[in-house]
Amino acid sequence: MARYTNKLKLTLWVSVVYVLSFICYAPTLLGQNGITIPDILLYLKYLYVCIPAIAAIFLLICEQNIKVYFMRMFSGKITIKYILIGVICMAAGIFGSYCYSFIMKTEVFKNTYSTVISLLTSCIYLLITAFVEEIAWRGFLLERLPFKKIKSVLFVGTVWAVWHIPMWIIRNALGMEQIVCFCIWTLLVSVVLGITYYQCRNILLIAIMHAAFNICYLAPIQYNIVVLATIIFVGTLLYKKSGKKLFTW
Repeated sequence: MARYTNKLKLTLWVSVVYVLSFICYAPTLLGQNGITIPDILLYLKYLYVCIPAIAAIFLLICEQNIKVYFMRMFSGKITIKYILIGVICMAAGIFGSYCYSFIMKTEVFKNTYSTVISLLTSCIYLLITAFVEEIAWRGFLLERLPFKKIKSVLFVGTVWAVWHIPMWIIRNALGMEQIVCFCIWTLLVSVVLGITYYQCRNILLIAIMHAAFNICYLAPIQYNIVVLATIIFVGTLLYKKSGKKLFTW
């Protein structure tokens, strides 16, 4: 009965998150289609990233369970092993972006971060938004799923990818092919973040890694998918060689 209740709550939570998140971009969508919208409503889009965390915190407060979850989110220590995972992912993104720049004779980093100030500002902003997101997706949803670990990681990645779609369509004006690529990318990122979270149990490290993916992977999404898929594949092989089980199916 308790398991059924939890599934019902999670279904409701995901539904509410999707609806409220879409509402945040609805004024922008209406404005793009020639409908006059009060300027103040256009600022709703900035709440988009906060909706999952707000919904998670609200549910936890209703359950009187918020302290337990937040203690669990920060229960693990950030050791050299987990820092190394983050550094490898970051270095691979930078290396891949520079390789793309060299091959295509373009300056992806310079074009994105024109000054040191713009880089620092982006880092701070992306870290804050990543932390807010991770409270909901890894800290809340991943913790509550009744599936085995790998299925939970993939489920969260799928829900997380779908949640991004209104932003990709309305704000970024992406086509269907690009959206499919971004969904694959988001799922791969979720695999790395989910695996690491299960290992370290510290949402701060996961937020830093999340921000690093946004900051360092600046090549076109198709190239980033290849780089990250390679990291996951090689990492899985090395882990299997060590004789340890990463997950049970």
